[in-house]
Amino acid sequence: MITTIQISCKLTNSLLIHLDKIGLPLNWVFNSFEGPEEFLRDPHFWLSLSEMEKTFERVSRFANDPSLGRTVGTLSVDYQTWGALDSVFKLMPERGSYYNNLAKFFSYFVTPLDLFKEIELGPTFVRLNSPVQRQEAPHVFDFFRAVLENLPRYTGHLTSQSEWIEARNELFINWDSAQPSLFTEEPGHVLNPKLIKNLTTMLEENEKALEAKNREVVQLKSELEKVRGLLQTEVQEKIYAEKMSGIAQLAAGVAHEINNPLSFIMSNLGRFQDYFLRLQTYIRDIQSVISKPLLYDSVQIAEWRKRLDIDFILTETPTMLKESGEGLKRVKEIVKDLSSLARPADDRSEPKTATDLNGILESSLKVFHGKMTERIRVQKKLGLKTPVQVFPVRISQVFINLLSNAVQAIQGNGIIEVISEERDGQAIIEIVDNGMGMDSSIVPRIFTPFFTTKEVGQGSGLGLSIAQSIVEMHKGRIDVISEKGRGSRFVVTLPIKEMRGQA
Repeated sequence: MITTIQISCKLTNSLLIHLDKIGLPLNWVFNSFEGPEEFLRDPHFWLSLSEMEKTFERVSRFANDPSLGRTVGTLSVDYQTWGALDSVFKLMPERGSYYNNLAKFFSYFVTPLDLFKEIELGPTFVRLNSPVQRQEAPHVFDFFRAVLENLPRYTGHLTSQSEWIEARNELFINWDSAQPSLFTEEPGHVLNPKLIKNLTTMLEENEKALEAKNREVVQLKSELEKVRGLLQTEVQEKIYAEKMSGIAQLAAGVAHEINNPLSFIMSNLGRFQDYFLRLQTYIRDIQSVISKPLLYDSVQIAEWRKRLDIDFILTETPTMLKESGEGLKRVKEIVKDLSSLARPADDRSEPKTATDLNGILESSLKVFHGKMTERIRVQKKLGLKTPVQVFPVRISQVFINLLSNAVQAIQGNGIIEVISEERDGQAIIEIVDNGMGMDSSIVPRIFTPFFTTKEVGQGSGLGLSIAQSIVEMHKGRIDVISEKGRGSRFVVTLPIKEMRGQA
C-alpha cells in the first residue's frame, strides 16, 4: 500500500521554507535527495509516501527535531506555501467548513486517496481512518495531523484539537461550535480583522502581479510583431527565390528548345551567303560576255557554271529555304507554348477555363527537354480526353514543379512516366520517376513550407507547398507514394466538372 501512495511536494516546499526560516543550510537536503532539486520546491511534483518519509527523516536528524513533521505542518499554515489553496482557505467562513469535504482537501496532497478515509463527520468533529500504520510514515502523518488542527487559523480562530487513536489507527479532530462565524448577521459580531488584512494584502499582491503581467504581455506583443515582420520578410524572399528558380528553368528550357532550330537556320544562312556570292560572280561573268557579242563563248560559260557549282545551288536552295522555314515555325511554336508558362504566377485576373491538360503537360515537358538529354527517357500515356476547368497558368506551375523534382531525383539514367486519365469523374495526372525516392519518415513533411531535402542554396522548400495550395484551390489533392532507392509517384486529382458555388 505504501509504495502506491504519492504525496505532493507541497510538503517538501513547506519543509525547505521552514529550514530557511530557522537558518539551516539547504544544500544538505538537496545533496541527500535522490532527484532534481526542482522536485522539492515545485508543489506540482509528487513523491512516493516512502520517499517523502525518508526525506523528512533525514532532515529531522539533521535539524535535531524528532517532531519535524508536526512542526512543519503547524507552521505551513503561517508560511502560506500552498498557492491557490491559501486563498481558498482564507475565504472559508467557519472552522467546520474546513472538514465538510476532506476528500477534496486530501486530493491536493495525496493520490490515490488511500492515506485517510473519513468514517464519521459530526457537527463539531470528524473521525478519519488510515489503512497505513502511522509508524510506517510518522512524519507525514504528523504533518497532516498538524495541518488539520491549524486550518482554522486562516480566519483567526483558535486551533482545533486532535487525538491519534493508535488501537484503531484513527485520527479524531474536534472544534468548538460556539465560536462565532464569519460574515454573521448577529448583532455585535464583526468581520475577522486578520482575514480582512490577509484579503487586502492578497488583493494588493494580485494587483501588482497583474500589472507586471500586463507589462510582460505588452513586451511580448512587441517582440511578436518584430518576429512576425521578420517572418513575413523571409517568406517573401523565399517566394521570390522560388519564382526566380522557375524563371531560370523556363529560360534554360527556352534556350535549349530554340537553340536546335536556330543552329541549322544559322548554318543555312552561312551557306546562303556563300551561294549568293557564287551566283553574283556567275552573273557578273555572264554579263561581261553578253555585253561583247563577239567574245561570247558558250563553252566558257558552261565552264563557269560548273566551277561555281550553279546547278547544285539551284537544286539545294529550295531545300534549304524549306528547312529554314520549318525551323522558324518550330521556334514560333516553342515561343507560343512557353509563353503560357512564363506569365506571372500571381496573375489574379486569370480566368478559369476548360483546358486540355495534356497540352499543358506537353508544354511543361518541353521546359525540361534540355536537362533530360539522352539520360532520361520520357514515357507518355496521355489518355485524358475531357477538358478540365482550371486556371491554366497555375496548373502549369504545378506540373513544372513536379517534373522539376522528378528530373532532379534521377542522378544517372532513368525514366519519367507522365500519365493522364479520367477516373470516376476526376482527372488523374501521375508523374512517376525511378530516381532516389524518399524515406517514409520524410514523405509526410514534403508539403510543409520551407522543408527541403536539397542542399543549402539548391531549393527554397516552397515548390511542393505552392503546388499543393494550387491543387487545393481547384478542390483537388496531391498524393505521393515514395520508396527510398526506388523512386516516387505523385498523383494529382482534379474534379472535371466544376462544383456548384466554386469560384
